[in-house]
Amino acid sequence: MTAAALLGFFIIDAVFIWAENPPWWEDIAALFCFLAIMGLQLIHSFPQLLPRLHRYRYGTWAVQAVLAYVPIILFGSAWSGMTEFLTASSVLVFPAVIGWPLFGAGVLTSWALYSGRDTNTLLYNVLEGALIPLVIIGLSRMSDMIVKLHRSRAELSRLAVADERLRFARDLHDVLGYSLSAISLKCELAYRLLADAPARANEELGEVLRTSRKALADVRSVSRGYREMSLSGEAHAAVSMLSAAGIRTSLKFDGGELPGVVDTLLATVLREGLTNMLRHSKAEQCEIRAERRDGTAALILANDGIGRTRPPKSGADGGLASLDSRVRELGGALVHGSDGQGWFRLEAVVPLPAPAEAEQGEGRAAAPEASTAGRPSLPPRGLGHPDMVPRAASTMTFAVLIGYFLAYSVVAMSYRPPLGRAVVEEVCMVATLVLQLALSFQWRFDWLARHPWLLRYGAFAAMLLLQFVPWAFFGPSWLGLPGFVAGAALLTLPAVAAWPLVAGLTAVCGVELYLAGNMFWDIWYECAYTVMCGLVVFGLSRMAQLASELHWSRTEIARLAVTTERLRFARDLHDLLGFSLSAITLKCELVRRLAPTRPVQAQAELTEVLQIARQALADVRTVADGRQRMSLTEEAASATAMLAGVGIRATVDTDCGELPGDVETVLATMLREGLTNMLRHSRAAHCEIRAERTAAGVRLTLVNDGIDGCADTGLDSKLNGGSGIGNLTTRVNAVNGRLEAGARPDGWFELRAEVELLATAA
Repeated sequence: MTAAALLGFFIIDAVFIWAENPPWWEDIAALFCFLAIMGLQLIHSFPQLLPRLHRYRYGTWAVQAVLAYVPIILFGSAWSGMTEFLTASSVLVFPAVIGWPLFGAGVLTSWALYSGRDTNTLLYNVLEGALIPLVIIGLSRMSDMIVKLHRSRAELSRLAVADERLRFARDLHDVLGYSLSAISLKCELAYRLLADAPARANEELGEVLRTSRKALADVRSVSRGYREMSLSGEAHAAVSMLSAAGIRTSLKFDGGELPGVVDTLLATVLREGLTNMLRHSKAEQCEIRAERRDGTAALILANDGIGRTRPPKSGADGGLASLDSRVRELGGALVHGSDGQGWFRLEAVVPLPAPAEAEQGEGRAAAPEASTAGRPSLPPRGLGHPDMVPRAASTMTFAVLIGYFLAYSVVAMSYRPPLGRAVVEEVCMVATLVLQLALSFQWRFDWLARHPWLLRYGAFAAMLLLQFVPWAFFGPSWLGLPGFVAGAALLTLPAVAAWPLVAGLTAVCGVELYLAGNMFWDIWYECAYTVMCGLVVFGLSRMAQLASELHWSRTEIARLAVTTERLRFARDLHDLLGFSLSAITLKCELVRRLAPTRPVQAQAELTEVLQIARQALADVRTVADGRQRMSLTEEAASATAMLAGVGIRATVDTDCGELPGDVETVLATMLREGLTNMLRHSRAAHCEIRAERTAAGVRLTLVNDGIDGCADTGLDSKLNGGSGIGNLTTRVNAVNGRLEAGARPDGWFELRAEVELLATAA
């Protein structure tokens, strides 16, 4: 946008040179000077283009000054447009203390070059001498500001995640560090007592069992607490994300404080609904509403994208089906589909638990989630911003709009209309300015954002009327503000409709100027001026909005990064430590049974318990650091030893070659989680673990015969509601895989993951 505006200004200024009909060698000299000034201006506007040359920016500014002023000797005031670029470069190159005085000097130069002309010409060119540099400065500075805001968002997210990891480490140390250390010490004591004092060793093993069971309960509590989501937080995050995607969003949140389980479920519904909307539609408007209804909480998510592309999938096989299952588990209902008016609606209604149940549930999930220290807070949104970036962007845009209004007013007054007509013309132009300000800054006013259709199309229609209706009364001498109407068209209409309208508007304005008796070069200048004004209005308005949205969403982006890290932490905590503590519990029970009759084997099992406890302590540090890397072969070997220790025959074949690190970690985690669930939920006597290459990638299968005689079928009942397999589903999907679990016809239970390696690498 900035480069296009610069090129447009150069073309307009070149017209004045060619209108003088200079000799051919002067045309060639002017062209070379134009190209040189254009290159220097791009260097000053975008220092990152040629950073080495930017080191000598004061020298390049001096060269531009020579090229801006020396040719005036040859071309006169026709070359004056080049001084406006130098005026802009003064602010872009020098510190503000020097740059803005030079800016003032450049404006005075415009006054000096036209001091012998009539008042209207002098006033118009002085306004242009200030306006065009402001446009160049605004476009250049805002481009740079947006780049810096992007970088600062990434840095802010990194710092927020680092701070959250420190909190993870504190929670792990407080909750699990003592328990794992106690398990290690008591296992060492029991190992020494087993031969000489078996009764005392048995007591110590009992203490280890109690400690490991408590630690396992703590892991589930902490994991559950870190998985808690807030509907309010998700809703405000959605507004920020959708605004950045160009989707106008209205939010109405009257749900009040909800019980933790209901709050988390509705937040999950909102997140999945937004994912489906962004994936399957081309929505321009979105409505999010949460409310209470007679003992229930309702969430409504609606968008207008169903009529713009193919209808969204029903979700029978995807995320919405999973959501429907989770909503029904709490006695609620999920409804989704077209409302018959081109909108897609997703509505979830969940009954609220009784106060006693809610308090009990909140108590169970109160873990470290209750501690919000270090969590970024959302800044209030309104006219004020604590940072200068959005303020500067908005101020620059406002100043440019006022400048264009004054320039058009000078042109209107140059026809010397009678006083009454002049007042009416100014009133019409002021009304157009007000409408343009409302369109350019609609995102700053909540009461305007609540009526987007009325604002966008109503204001644009009013601007069209103000542009053409006065012409019927004032005749060809009425010019209006065609540049504002062109900019409003680009801001309001789709590009396929906006650009033809801009072309038609420019042509009509050219005809009006011709009928008013203007010269050809004046008609060409005003037509080009209309297009340039429209581009500048559109560009500055959009860039000011983007600068504000980026600034406002920095904290939100950091919060979302922290949320993602919390979910990762919850998965890792459950998957890694849940398995280790379950294995410690099982092996300690085995040792207590073996101690009276086979003390040597009991000591061997205790040695493995010590190894598992030490590995669990290492896993605690790994989870907090976020750098876990697991080996499928090592997990399979560990699983074989552990299953043999508890009397389960295992058949293992994991010779599938080298795998990408993230895929191998996911498959190793799946193996660990699958074994944990098997030991917890079945009475298996035989287990098969097989990893093999397929045409598309790799397949890992975990099979056991523990369904028969067990009331709980295990994994298949926990695909949606449980934490372990739900975590695995998320992990496997993240590496472009598919997870399936369920009973086979032969009475065995199968957990299978297939990953497409080529798609994962891509």
